[in-house]
Amino acid sequence: MKKLKKFFFNVTILIFICSTSYSSNNIEIIAKVGSEIITSFELENKIRTTLFLSGEKLSQKNIDNIKSISLNYLINYKLKKEEIRKFKLRKEMVDVRLNSHLNNIALKLNINKLEIKKNFLTNGVDYDQYLDEISTEFLWQSLIYKIYFKNVNLNENKIIEELNKTVKNQESITEYRLAEIEINYSEDFDLKVIEDHINNFGFEKAAAKYSISNSAINGGDIGWINSKILSSQILNAVKNLKIGNFSEPIKKADSITFLKLINKRNFSNVDKTKIEEIKNSIIDKQTNDILGMYSNNHLSKKRNSTLIEIK
Repeated sequence: MKKLKKFFFNVTILIFICSTSYSSNNIEIIAKVGSEIITSFELENKIRTTLFLSGEKLSQKNIDNIKSISLNYLINYKLKKEEIRKFKLRKEMVDVRLNSHLNNIALKLNINKLEIKKNFLTNGVDYDQYLDEISTEFLWQSLIYKIYFKNVNLNENKIIEELNKTVKNQESITEYRLAEIEINYSEDFDLKVIEDHINNFGFEKAAAKYSISNSAINGGDIGWINSKILSSQILNAVKNLKIGNFSEPIKKADSITFLKLINKRNFSNVDKTKIEEIKNSIIDKQTNDILGMYSNNHLSKKRNSTLIEIK
């Protein structure tokens, strides 16, 4: 029987680590995650990367704001790397997705793709480390799909039945293009920090800085969502938003989400071709939601069974 290892996380030690200066050239091990380590260089680089992509200056105040978030990210990153190595997934599997992601980065920075590495280095960010983090996230998503896709059971006939009923009743179909910022729920977290950052730097950069969702690497963009599959809580939060505005914080059991309405469209007189297209988008969304749940559960189990030491 596999021995369950205790997860140690000493808040006092964490605060001590987070108060250290990043000006030192000495690279130290600041945490151990199973067979992986986290170095002071990786923590500094993650902070620099986040601030750079979110359009903020490298000030002590901004560093302090995201130290704990960055450390938690790196812990999850190391856990994912261990699991990916266990299942022997290769980086080449996600080359296409990585290339597409870099094209988007170049577009956002308004530079040529070939200039990305130089741009990162100019801002003191280790480009190769960033690539490894993104590749690891894509490989993790591939792993979750490989393990759990067989458990995704959707009733396509019921979806089509509901869509046909909508058409028969001559109801219009609404779709929302949404972006999200999801943060861990905490009673002492000041939500005004998120709101101020959105207003000052934009929703996309706030997502890159604060969101714990996989969509953070895309600036929070989760694409077009059919209103038929939105919960009443989410639908009520977005249906009256003006394009470009974001919602009030939506509280769930263990997280808080902000949603931005990027665009909105209505369909009437829907034909069979459109029904098929909408059906596929609903299936994709529901599949991703279910796989996202499995991803969180898998990572949580991995975290609880791994010895994590903050030095």
